[in-house]
Amino acid sequence: MDLISPPGYGTVVPFNKETHSSMGIIEEQRFAFAKDLNAVFVTVTEFVQAAKHYPIVFSANEDATEYVPMLATGLSAGENRFIDDKGNWEQGVYIPAYVRRYPFCVVEINTEEDSTTQQLVCVDESALNEDEKSFFDENGESTEAWQQFQLFMQEYESSRIATMAFTSKLAEHDLFEVFEARAKHVSGEEYHMINMYRINEKKLNKLTAKVLKELMSKNYMYFIYAHLMSLDNFQGLLDRQKIN
Repeated sequence: MDLISPPGYGTVVPFNKETHSSMGIIEEQRFAFAKDLNAVFVTVTEFVQAAKHYPIVFSANEDATEYVPMLATGLSAGENRFIDDKGNWEQGVYIPAYVRRYPFCVVEINTEEDSTTQQLVCVDESALNEDEKSFFDENGESTEAWQQFQLFMQEYESSRIATMAFTSKLAEHDLFEVFEARAKHVSGEEYHMINMYRINEKKLNKLTAKVLKELMSKNYMYFIYAHLMSLDNFQGLLDRQKIN
């Protein structure tokens, strides 16, 4: 079974109670996996907190029918301006849930027998060590360390599903538009980010009262304006020097 690792992760394997029972997460340099990511996934439940520090943009699939929100963390491929070389995220800055859930992830597996989809909890084993706080005790019972992570991943998956519903509704009303970001630093360096999507304010303002009421009832307007306001953070991203 070939498993596709999320961006930044190493090779992931199914999390196994027997194989990984005595292991725990290596906290030192835990976030270092994201040091080369200039964008990370974000869910709608994080928009308000994340909008204080990052530009929130959207990426699309090849035919631009599905959209996923992302936090821009750098202006060039391979750079994350919020993390130092030791794997420490900048203090006082919101750390995305995608980063905090590492080294775990949930992979969807399609079963050929009944054409259903099953979710499989996987882990990047390179982030585990037997000298750390173990996930299970000598009786095979889950420890607080695993219980907290299990709850966190359940909440993350719920937020991910809510995010898919949000972007699907916006796509249904053709509210996304592609845009580019060009910037020039005082040092003379030029940056050009392409293939990003944002919500088109003009189209948003032309929606019928019925559609706007629906978006408001789902709290989607709250997320929409958090996204739009976050776009002002591109200037801050430009001015930010990569921390060492």
